[in-house]
Amino acid sequence: MAQAVWDKQLHPNNPLWEHLVAKAFSIESADGTAHVIAFTDERLPDLGIIGFFGATTLDAGVAVLKLAEHWLATQPGVTRVYGPINGTITYDYRLNDASDYKIPGEPVNPAWYLDVFRAAGYRDFNHYVSGQTRYFGLFIRLFVRTPRVPLASLKVRHFDASAKLDELRHYHELMNAIFPSQSIYCPVLSWEERRYNLGGLEPIFNSDYSYFLEDDGRPVGFIVAFPHDDQLVIKTIGVLPEYRGKRVSGLLIHRVHQQAKKDGLKIAVFSTVRVGNSIYRMRRLGVRTTRRYVTLSKLIG
Repeated sequence: MAQAVWDKQLHPNNPLWEHLVAKAFSIESADGTAHVIAFTDERLPDLGIIGFFGATTLDAGVAVLKLAEHWLATQPGVTRVYGPINGTITYDYRLNDASDYKIPGEPVNPAWYLDVFRAAGYRDFNHYVSGQTRYFGLFIRLFVRTPRVPLASLKVRHFDASAKLDELRHYHELMNAIFPSQSIYCPVLSWEERRYNLGGLEPIFNSDYSYFLEDDGRPVGFIVAFPHDDQLVIKTIGVLPEYRGKRVSGLLIHRVHQQAKKDGLKIAVFSTVRVGNSIYRMRRLGVRTTRRYVTLSKLIG
């Protein structure tokens, strides 16, 4: 799966290349082998990006990161390096502190890659977790409260599988409005990039588990989830900034949990949630942290 994602991201047809300048680096020596790609993105003029990292030893990994940094330091205006980002924030980014695989869509890497970045002088920037709960009913009772906006104007509806392109457009516009302020590297992606990255829309838009929240017919939030084995995996949830703090995201979570209960799923998984946001704070309501992830940053020049 990871190789398929990399192949798609690195394909010449990816619209991302309209915004990037990139250079690949590799090392092959008695100390080991390693590779990485360094990027600059015209939408982020002071930032260098590293991604598509792989190494067989810590020493080789550190050495290849140093090569990438030296090149980035020669690019006009670049003062910071951030990663690992494999092309765009839509797909692979972050490092996993565990080496095994649990759920679709999570980063998969040897856990010691974190040691490579830290040995190269990178500091943790954003932390993320995945958590799970078996207490569907208790969770809903504790978290889902009456919204602080008129209920009559709010509606939760399924993603419409018969209008995938229109639904993707709604999702795209909400993603650009909700998330860019939450990370160093989260530019406002073009429509062409989003459409290319999400391809056929499955399983990310499982219509039984993906919903929009509308206010008088206007999309103001969404939740994207899917079943995996006996688990409900909640991949992304967000509401527009003006709706935060008004308890409306609970309407989306409630609807997804209802479907999961109907289908006999036993566990709810909140996947790769940024530490500090509202979903992360729900860990006190019976959600146990099962994974930890990190992005890293370094000043250069």
